[in-house]
Formats: sequence, structure tokens, C-alpha cells
Amino acid sequence: MTDTTKRTGPKTSRRRLLAAAGVASPMFFIRNGWAAGKSLYVGTYTGVQGEYVRKFVIPKFQSDLNCKVFQTENVTLGNIGILRTQKANPNYSVMMMDDVGVPIAKAEHLITQLPKDKIPNLAKVFPNFMYNDSYGAAFAVSTVAPWFNKSVKPVESFADLWSERFRGRYMMVTPKQTQTVQLLAVAASMATGKPILEAQYELEKGWPKMAELKPNVQTIYDSINTAILAVSQGQADAAGPDFSKAVLPAIARGAPLVQAKPAEGAFAGVNTVTLVNKAPEPDLGAAFIDHILSPAVQKGMAEYTIAAPSVSGVDLDAKTAAVVPYPESRMKEMKLYVLDWEKINPQRGAILDKFNQVFGS
Repeated sequence: MTDTTKRTGPKTSRRRLLAAAGVASPMFFIRNGWAAGKSLYVGTYTGVQGEYVRKFVIPKFQSDLNCKVFQTENVTLGNIGILRTQKANPNYSVMMMDDVGVPIAKAEHLITQLPKDKIPNLAKVFPNFMYNDSYGAAFAVSTVAPWFNKSVKPVESFADLWSERFRGRYMMVTPKQTQTVQLLAVAASMATGKPILEAQYELEKGWPKMAELKPNVQTIYDSINTAILAVSQGQADAAGPDFSKAVLPAIARGAPLVQAKPAEGAFAGVNTVTLVNKAPEPDLGAAFIDHILSPAVQKGMAEYTIAAPSVSGVDLDAKTAAVVPYPESRMKEMKLYVLDWEKINPQRGAILDKFNQVFGS
């Protein structure tokens, strides 16, 4: 019996040591071992937002899950174009797009419903920022308005863009982006005398007013960075309408610009994240979306890009809180409009053709 006790003692000690070593190991190796060595392809936005994802979101996610993330940067229609090309055999698992893109991508079976059980932070998203039966979740909300060089008379209304003082001095955003549809809604409002949210259903009545804007258009820009540089240097006086997430960070870095606060209100620029249909890594994609929607990432992204979070419970610094539409109730206070994209999307092809006809001739 003595011999047995002597033999058992050391074995028990080794088991205890092994157990202690297990407790001391970083727990995420146990929880997230399923992700180790996997690769995730994500499509993000360009500009400051894409930069934040690249510098801060992806490195932390890769470190926590011991995986590799490959990022490409594009705009909404570009990202939808990628999904269409890869529909039968997608490389991407996560794709970002504006709220306007979600119903398009859903109708074409390019994205799938977000799994609530695998994305716990969906519960924190404001209900108004869940789109198309949870096929898209907002992760950032900007204002969309004109902007101008601070040396010129302020733009106090969208109607100011039609003023003689901007003859040949206004840079209009490309009709490939949704901001020009918002500008067309303003033109329809001006033509009909109806509020913007009513006039959006009569967009065709805005085209004569858009034709009146043409003499003021110096150029149509594709790159917001190019436009910011041109207006900052005085080569043009005003530009847009465009996202505050692109303009305000430039202002914070010293660009001599001001984003207008039009008397009639501005538009809400909503950025969403979606899970690709037939994604090669659906679980890893869901984990990435959950990371994007986490309060820590929402706070960091909001303060870096000067855009509002889409989830509750984020404590923003005073400088950011003063200018972004957060919490959700501030959207009404700031008179931010969200267009009826379900009705407008079927018209997009015709609208783009008409823009090219009016401004290309």
C-alpha cells in the first residue's frame, strides 16, 4: 500500500500542474480555436472609414481569433458589382454598403439574413437601423450635405447651389453615387413646392431644375479627396452633397472647409454591413460583423470618422457628440431625411441615364 501511495502521488501532482497550466492559458485559444488559420475576405468603404478598419479593426480581430483578414475598399455600387460577379462562388464573406444597397442585394440573393445567435451585438443596434428583415445592419450614420470653402459666403440652403455666385464654381458628386439622387429629390422639392419626403415620389419633376444647375457645375468628381483638395485650394467654392464622415475628418486636420447645415435639413448617410450569401466563411464573417458592432469599435470608429454609432450605450467624447446625430433621437432634431429606396431603386438606371444626358451634353 505504501508503494501505491508513492506511485500515485506524483501522478496526481502532474495532473494538477497540467490543470493549472490550462487555467493559465489565454482563454480565447480555447473559445476561438475554430477560427485559427482561416482567411476572411471583407469589402469595406474607401476613405477615412476604410482606413480605420484597416488600421484598428482588422489587426485586433486577427490577433483575437488567430486568423487572416483581406480587405478591399470600394463604394456601394462597386461592392454590389463584386457580389454579382462572384454570385455562384463568392470569395467575400462580409460586404459593406449603404442602406440603399441592401434591398438590391437582398432581391438578387447576394446577401443572407444576419444570424442573431452568432452576432450578439445585433441586439444593441437601434431598431430603425436594421434593414430589410435583418439583411443589413447599420454601423455608422453620417449627415449628407453640401460643403464649401470657409472664405466664401456660407451655403445656408441647398437652393444656394443654384445661385449665380457659384457659376462655374461648384463641384458635383458623381451620379454613380446615391448623393446625387438626394440632390435630385431637393430639385424636385424646389420644382413642386412640396417637402423633400413628398417630392421624392415625383423625381421626374426635378430634371428641369437640375438643368438649371448645370452652368454652376465646374466638374463632376469621383474622388472625395480630389474634391476636398480642390475646394481647399480655392479652385472651386463649393461641392457635394457628400458624407460628413469624409468631410469632417479633413476639417479636423485643418482643411479650410465648412459642411453646410441647410435650412431645409440634410440627409442621413447610413452605412451598413452585410453577410454574403453562400459565404465561404459564414461563421467568421458573423464574428467580424459582431466585432464591428461592439461598443468599443463603434466608439473608436465614430470618433475617428466623426460619424454616429448605430448601437446604444456608446459614450462619445464631447467634440464628436456635439456634431453627430447620436443618440437616435438627434436625427429628428437635426432634420435628417432618409429616402424611400424601395421605391427609388427601380428607377436608378433611368436616373443615371438622365444625369448623363443632362450633364454630359
